[in-house]
Amino acid sequence: MRWTPGAAASLKRVPFFVRPLVKRRAEKAAQERGLAEVTVELMKELRAKEHTGG
Repeated sequence: MRWTPGAAASLKRVPFFVRPLVKRRAEKAAQERGLAEVTVELMKELRAKEHTGG
């Protein structure tokens, strides 16, 4: 799965001990949406869902 440069930079800001989990979730979400790559927008959406419990 490809990552846009911005999304990859966002992933690097995630604490190293949860980074693999975040990466898997982002790639799974991208696949479920039929996206060819993980984007900053997707990362923001996932982060917002995580913070709202959704």
